[in-house]
Amino acid sequence: LSAIVLLGLIVAPTRAVATVNDADFARKLVEVFNDCQKVKPGMTRAELITLQMFDEDRGPLHARDDHSFKQHLMFEYRSCSLIKVNIDFGASDSPEERPIDVITKVSLPYIDARSRR
Repeated sequence: LSAIVLLGLIVAPTRAVATVNDADFARKLVEVFNDCQKVKPGMTRAELITLQMFDEDRGPLHARDDHSFKQHLMFEYRSCSLIKVNIDFGASDSPEERPIDVITKVSLPYIDARSRR
């Protein structure tokens, strides 16, 4: 009987810790999701940059100093580069990206753990 009680004392705290960690993880996911929802169609590229939550992820084959206009871009969440959102910008007559480019569509956040090398 004492062995069962001792085993129960060893197992029970582990389970409680896992529950606390799960709650913290869930809270963080909700925070990330809420941050991602701050980006909305109608915002400009300048407003997106002002949020300071996302960086462009153009992949390993694009130069960092390439500022040519792309209608569809992937952005990574600054706190975790595995979390991405796809953002579409309205058509532009400029060959370069501009602060006044307007966001037309924002995806839900998703995890992209593919190797980018």
